[in-house]
Amino acid sequence: LKPCWLKPLLSGAVRGRAARTDKHKKRRHRSRASPGNMPCQGGRALWFRANDLRLDDNPALHAACRGATSLLPVYVFDPRWFNAVTRYGGARKSSARRARFLLECVGSLRRRLEAYGSGLAVGLGGSADVVPRFGSECEAVFVSEGYCSEEKREETEVASKLGQCGLKRVWGGTLFFPNELGNDPDNIPLGHMQFRSNCRSKGRIRDPIPEPSRLPPLPRPIDAAANARMSKALKFLPSLQDLGYSAEEAEASHVDDPRGVLVWEGGEEAAWARLQRWMFDDDHLKDYRDIQNGMVGEGYSSKLSPWIARGCISVRRIRKEALRYEQERTIKNFSTYWLPNMLEWRDFMIYIARSQGDRIFKVGGIIGDRSPWWGTGEDLCAWKEGRTGEELVDAAMKELQLTGYMSMRARHVAATYLIYDLGVDWRCGAAHFEEHLLDYDPALNWAMWMQAPGLLGRGGRHQGLQHFSVKKSVASQRKQLINHAPDRAYIRHWLADDGRDAAAKSSLRLGAPQRRPASGHGAVLIKCDSTSARCVRQGTDEKQEATARRWGRNEERNEHVLTQSLDNGSGGKGKHRSERADASIVDGGAKKTRTNRWGRRKEW
Repeated sequence: LKPCWLKPLLSGAVRGRAARTDKHKKRRHRSRASPGNMPCQGGRALWFRANDLRLDDNPALHAACRGATSLLPVYVFDPRWFNAVTRYGGARKSSARRARFLLECVGSLRRRLEAYGSGLAVGLGGSADVVPRFGSECEAVFVSEGYCSEEKREETEVASKLGQCGLKRVWGGTLFFPNELGNDPDNIPLGHMQFRSNCRSKGRIRDPIPEPSRLPPLPRPIDAAANARMSKALKFLPSLQDLGYSAEEAEASHVDDPRGVLVWEGGEEAAWARLQRWMFDDDHLKDYRDIQNGMVGEGYSSKLSPWIARGCISVRRIRKEALRYEQERTIKNFSTYWLPNMLEWRDFMIYIARSQGDRIFKVGGIIGDRSPWWGTGEDLCAWKEGRTGEELVDAAMKELQLTGYMSMRARHVAATYLIYDLGVDWRCGAAHFEEHLLDYDPALNWAMWMQAPGLLGRGGRHQGLQHFSVKKSVASQRKQLINHAPDRAYIRHWLADDGRDAAAKSSLRLGAPQRRPASGHGAVLIKCDSTSARCVRQGTDEKQEATARRWGRNEERNEHVLTQSLDNGSGGKGKHRSERADASIVDGGAKKTRTNRWGRRKEW
């Protein structure tokens, strides 16, 4: 029995709960009854992204088509990912040339979809606004799952605004799927050998999925206004000016330098044509391991990376074609093995990015290294513009700037020079590559740059900047030149217009006298003792006086600092390397100027 004084309270509470329940039921009933909010039974939308622009072997596409009564393919151009300036040395998210290649890939995808009687609705704006607008009347929106933190955050934003229409994430960009990897996808070993061993012993690679024989029809809008919006979206494709580029830059992006290894054309058809030509017509796969480190010409590597990065061709399909090549040509050697092996290495980098999250973008990388960076904004600018005085580096940077491509060997040379010789924060180099590379992939680009200074951990080549001898970098430059550009053909190919090659015929031995250009003046590097070298400039009296002052300060420094700062000059680093020394050395010792890594970064 309840006390009499408690009965009014209980009855009031019950009435309150009943009123709220009735109100909630009425609201839910109105929501279901509203035609504008009612999801179409079996209606699906497929959100294409910049890394899955194909119909062949696209798991998200097949998942969206399964049981669908209608399908609306969607692509979103977000201006924030194009001409926006990042905080890393003034680099932008994308150059106009890379944006042009993406536009070609999207245009090719639309044509392929239209051939099936479908289409591609294109929107301009934030994905969190555009995708829900297209998918509001769908039962579900499907998307290829991203593996970097930026893409994952974008998915979360879209999912939160879809409401009743859920976001279905489908994995599909690697050889091994997360549940068939042979490793814990959330705790990837930092050593590639261990990762690969686990994949081969415990994992499995799925066969590629053929492209669909048919696609579900486009949805029918509920009213005339919605029909007009969809019809407009199915025809719309933004221009480079719509993405924030100037008319001059947009026009320049359509001009292909005749020295480039290829004329890059975006799209699935172009990717298949390149695969057929390189692997089967020109029969290069059987020699791939021997020629992959080439730097001049279109045949030294497959050159499929720009299409792989945009998802125009699947890595599982490439592996399958390599196996077909072995069977048809009855050739099975280390070269035919090496191409699939490199695709497994790509998987490693992607799963590192997936498991480590934002740490691949941190200055200290995965290991949290705190070694200081002493390079200046002028160092970075000279590196970007290809005027460091190190010809192999400058040639590589010229090729990147003018074509949006550079060989894997050239990337290694340019990255190690920026990190170890110029002492510039590695993230500025990664951001510059992100801006220009046609084959930019967030996981591969940032994880590889993080690995270069040894920030990947014990699985990486180095254990941090403090354990790396600067002499090794200088020696590496000479070795790269001897091994991969012995006839200087690559340097002449890209620097002939600068008039440098004729003035740089000196010996390739480490420490030998080198002659480099220096803003119109020569720079003679004279070999001295094992810990120092002197740079005598041929120029104005002002430059000579600055050089004398610098060497006066250098004499007061200890042997360890001399080794780190001056051995770079002995390797022929040109005018700019010496100028960097002037900017970073102060009276009383240079170590104090390197304690704050961000001291000069604010001036960039």
